Amino acid sequence: MSVASELRTPSAPSAIRLLPAPGQPSTGPDLLAYLSASRLKCWQTCRRQFYYRYVERLIVPTAPALFIGRQIHAVLCRWNWAKWKEEPLTRGQLRDFLAQHWEEEATAEPFPIPWKQPGDEIIARDQAWAMLETYFDQCPVPPEEKPEGVEVEVECSLGDGIPPLFGIIDLVRPGGKIVDYKSAARSPGGEMAAHQHATQLAVYGLIYRGTTGTQESGFEVHHLIKTKVPKVIVSTYGPLSAAMESELFFLIDDYLEGIAREAWVPSPGQHCAWCDHLALCRKRSGL
Repeated sequence: MSVASELRTPSAPSAIRLLPAPGQPSTGPDLLAYLSASRLKCWQTCRRQFYYRYVERLIVPTAPALFIGRQIHAVLCRWNWAKWKEEPLTRGQLRDFLAQHWEEEATAEPFPIPWKQPGDEIIARDQAWAMLETYFDQCPVPPEEKPEGVEVEVECSLGDGIPPLFGIIDLVRPGGKIVDYKSAARSPGGEMAAHQHATQLAVYGLIYRGTTGTQESGFEVHHLIKTKVPKVIVSTYGPLSAAMESELFFLIDDYLEGIAREAWVPSPGQHCAWCDHLALCRKRSGL
């Protein structure tokens, strides 16, 4: 008998429900239907956060920064898609698309975006466009370059007994250069940026190889920085290394084993400060 089971008493918190036993019918989420960078990254950060997001599937208001990032991403996707079709869009068309998409997405949100002050939404939309204009002016991708792929949904098999690996790659440049977009309030540190995005890049590299049969030529992370004067920073990395691939498979093993054991253990740390579920987590832990 495990220590955890010996210490469990009738008065212990029971709000963290268990998954059905293996082989039993379930109406809950299928956590083993597929693997993705977002699922694995959340698992790395905190298993209790993973539980709230993917098992209980709690719906929380979308943070303004996340909402802004989604709008910027949508415009960049539209811009690259038009380039791929060789039907380039004007700045005016892109700005109109931003305004329309912003309004549609805000209306579709289950909760209102929690802007701090009246008028912040208009300021945020103007900032988003300023970041995009800066990117269009400083984009490291030549305007005549046709993308190899835009918003590519890819899935690859990892072998028997392992769920397929799924991902959506923002942009694939000719020659297999994988590009991912990030928006942020401050400039990334070179080594820290690579460390923070290692899991995501490893997933993209693996699914690119699995679906094309060729090795990616490298990665680029294009950061759109929301400073007073917006700026663009491009971080460039080589192909997926053997060490990164090995670490990804160790992470996948840990994920599969943890799901089977229902290991929803919290990982208290600095990241808790910006977790949507901090208050609930503290309450359920009896803090």
